[in-house]
Amino acid sequence: QIVGELQAEKTHTENLLETTKSECTAQLKELDTQIGEMNDKQNEGARIESEASAIKSDATGTITSIESQGRKLLREWGAVNEECKKTILQLRNNVCGTKKLKQEVITIEAKQRKGERLEIADCSVSDFTPGECLNAEFAAMMSQRGIYDVSQLGGEVGPNMKHECGPGGGTQYYTREPVSPPKTPDYGAECPPLRLKTICNDFECPVQCQLGDWEGWSSCSKSCDGGMKRRVRPVDVYPQYGGEECDPTKQEETCDALACDRPCTLNDWSEWRACTRACERGIRWRSRTIKKPATGAGKCARTFSKARYHREYCNDIPCPAEVVCVATLDLLIGLDASGSMTEDGWKSQSAAMLSLLEKTKLDAKAGLQIGIAKFAWDITLVHHLTDDKKALVKAVTDMTYDGWTTNLGGLFRTMKNMLQFGRRDAPSVCMAWTDGRPSYPSDVYDTASGAHELRPVCRVMVVTMRPAVPRELVLPWVSHPKSQNVLSVDDPLLMKEKINDVTTFYCAKIQRVSDYLMGQTTTEAPKE
Repeated sequence: QIVGELQAEKTHTENLLETTKSECTAQLKELDTQIGEMNDKQNEGARIESEASAIKSDATGTITSIESQGRKLLREWGAVNEECKKTILQLRNNVCGTKKLKQEVITIEAKQRKGERLEIADCSVSDFTPGECLNAEFAAMMSQRGIYDVSQLGGEVGPNMKHECGPGGGTQYYTREPVSPPKTPDYGAECPPLRLKTICNDFECPVQCQLGDWEGWSSCSKSCDGGMKRRVRPVDVYPQYGGEECDPTKQEETCDALACDRPCTLNDWSEWRACTRACERGIRWRSRTIKKPATGAGKCARTFSKARYHREYCNDIPCPAEVVCVATLDLLIGLDASGSMTEDGWKSQSAAMLSLLEKTKLDAKAGLQIGIAKFAWDITLVHHLTDDKKALVKAVTDMTYDGWTTNLGGLFRTMKNMLQFGRRDAPSVCMAWTDGRPSYPSDVYDTASGAHELRPVCRVMVVTMRPAVPRELVLPWVSHPKSQNVLSVDDPLLMKEKINDVTTFYCAKIQRVSDYLMGQTTTEAPKE
């Protein structure tokens, strides 16, 4: 019992080590992917930064040039403005002087004629009122109709009539009205022009900033304890001529704020697996896989701990004396043709195989397919997976005994290849019958390696045919649960009479022979 418990603990430790290696491999792969993504983002960031620096340099040069031109224009405008003020002042003085001189001349003339004194009053007008800046073509059309004020149209000015900006400018009329007509028509000055036409809004239109779509978020800068992730978007059109500045082109957010030392997180419980046996007490179980591995000093429950693994007994009922397997199943059987089997043992094993064929419902649609291989030094494919009973019987009958070493590792790899002919919707069982251990110490490792490759795709089972084969040697090869996948028969010569036990060993859905022949009720394991 102590040896069995130690062996079970060893098996558990090996399974845990295997699971841990798999999880470490997955985590390393995830980290490599994240590093690759971060390198890509870093390179992309460097490229964007380089482009932005070039654009900034060009923009700085352009701004400097524009500022220099602006200062020059301001200086020129200041000089012209001062000259204009002087001219206006001079003109006003000239007008006032002219009026006084005119009044004096008329007064002298009146005295000479001994007439009355004449008061000269020139035409006076209101200040200019600026009109709308209009589209040049629209303004020309209005002027042909004698209209210079859009208010005369009796409605609002439409956007297509106005000229907001653009090279060449628009047309703007300044208008004013006479306040008083000229008096003493012979001497009073006529009204000055009541309308002035100018060019307006002769400048470039503002160009608004246009931004592209946001790129995807970068990877988090840290995997735990809080990092930063960022995303950027390009500037498709930069603002010009007073256009609105761009909204931010970079966003940052915190990420992965969880502590570095955190336990793993687990997925929900899986569905209960089908019962391993249809009778004589099988086992069903469910488990929780790791959703996110533990990090740092965080811990994670072991694969077969209570937190991650539940098991219970099922179908604790006696098996019928004679049964037929009616499960939908792809069954591969490996027959031992090594030297320790002997001719008599080989014949008994062959007869047991024929008896097993009689206790199966062969049907590719709703029953079994069986494939057979024999193993010694070489591996021989007796027949690939099929539901053809006659072909299987003939292939078993024609088998010959090899009498050589025990190559179980080669058998397990051959079974994996034979599964290529299996059905996608049918479970697979790979069962080896053997009466001895691997022939050489190196074969022990090869057998374990072959079984390790086969277990992910097939339920591995072993029937030992001599007490000399230690159970603890076989347990690491078979699928979980270990105790349900090893059957001991004391001697190869007893295989035929034990074939009912073999059938209930591998088959989860059985039927009494009498009921099968009559097509009546079945005894089966609960469905997954």
